[in-house]
Amino acid sequence: MQPLKIIVVGPARSGKTTISNFLADATEIPYEYYPTQGVRILEFEVQNINVNNKSITKDIELWDCSGNQKFENCWPAIRKNVHGVIFVYSEQSNECLKQMQELYDYFVNQTKLGSDKCVIFCYDPEKKNPEISKIISSTFVKVSHVKCNVDSGGNKLKADFASFISTIVTKMYNYADEEMKSMLNENILFTK
Repeated sequence: MQPLKIIVVGPARSGKTTISNFLADATEIPYEYYPTQGVRILEFEVQNINVNNKSITKDIELWDCSGNQKFENCWPAIRKNVHGVIFVYSEQSNECLKQMQELYDYFVNQTKLGSDKCVIFCYDPEKKNPEISKIISSTFVKVSHVKCNVDSGGNKLKADFASFISTIVTKMYNYADEEMKSMLNENILFTK
């Protein structure tokens, strides 16, 4: 079965790489800021994903995307065959909101992915700003919103990620089941 392709997008310096490395158990935890050049792909598996009351393991491709808009020409390749989107932000400003809305329009609205296959991680590693817990915009009303910190809330972040993966995989399985039932019904009607 093909891996689940999840992309991580957001403004520059918002914590996308730190979160991606943490979720993938990558050893490189950058203490200095090194901007991502285009995209990095981390491959790993998530175990004990609950799908229709069954525990499964799922292979993940986590695409950690640069927040620099000079790499916008890479976006068509990045969004191809995407199964889910993680939006990351670390500050609440008009510029951040504008960028998040542009990313949502491109990666979710234009692909008809749906808000149920998205999650927003508000990254506040130093817990400096208790007010940056939600982006206020009608665009993100139906998107699950999680405040995260890899140092003090790492277990919760991994649990939230596993829940997000579970939602996506469950919807994929249920859709495949419905398609199979529909095909069987068509075959039964056709053979009568």
